This record gives sequence, structure tokens and C-alpha cells, in this order.
Amino acid sequence: MTLRFEAACPEGLCPGWSFILKGEPPSEASKFEINFLCERDDRIAFHFNPRFTESDIICNSYVSNRWGQEERCTTFPFGAEEPFQIEIYSDNENFHVFIDESKIMQYKHRVEDLKTITKVQVANDINISSVEITKKPFY
Repeated sequence: MTLRFEAACPEGLCPGWSFILKGEPPSEASKFEINFLCERDDRIAFHFNPRFTESDIICNSYVSNRWGQEERCTTFPFGAEEPFQIEIYSDNENFHVFIDESKIMQYKHRVEDLKTITKVQVANDINISSVEITKKPFY
């Protein structure tokens, strides 16, 4: 894993926070990932993983030392060297994922205590132009 960005929020990133990533995949992109992590242990509350080789987005959680049931989103709006914006917003129930301001999916929380989600990271095949983490009012 090649880490491209990491930020910690000790007060917790969920619910009510929005993570906005602007970037573009390089021409030889295979996959990239955005992970919302629980810093006190090894849990991954939300793993967002676009895979160019499969033209799918794989989402999952890593809890109790194992991966859960994969959820796949077949909407794949990414192209090599094409700029995009991803926004991931969390409410009390779900992570909501928007690509270029269009909602493509929601992912039900699998970690009960949302305040333990304190870190976000971006890894692998992506060139990042900007990252914004901001508190939003509930929709």
C-alpha cells in the first residue's frame, strides 16, 4: 500500500463530517482506496476501493480481525487521467458517497460507536489535487 494522504481527528470523524477528495488516477491506475479507520484498534469502519481492472467499486469493513461482506457498486465513473471529486459524508446511519456531486451509493455503518472513527487515509493509484474535511449540517 502506498499511502498518499492521512489525517487524524481525535474527536471523531462521524457522524456529520464530510471528506472531499479531488484528484485523478494516473494512466496506469489499477486501484485506489479511501479508508475510515478506528485509531484505537485495527478496525476499518469504511473501505472504499475503486478497482480499474474490474470497473467496480468495492466497499467493506474490517471488524473483529476479519473483513465483512463486500458490497459492490457497478457505477464506475472513473477514467485514467480524468479528474474527479469524491465526497463521503456520514450521518447516524450511513456513509453517503458522491462522485462529481452525483450520489452513487450509501453504505450502512458497521461500527456502532461512530466517535471511534478518528482517521482517514487515501492510498495507492491516485494523484491528489486537494482534500477537505469539514463539519456539515445533517441532511
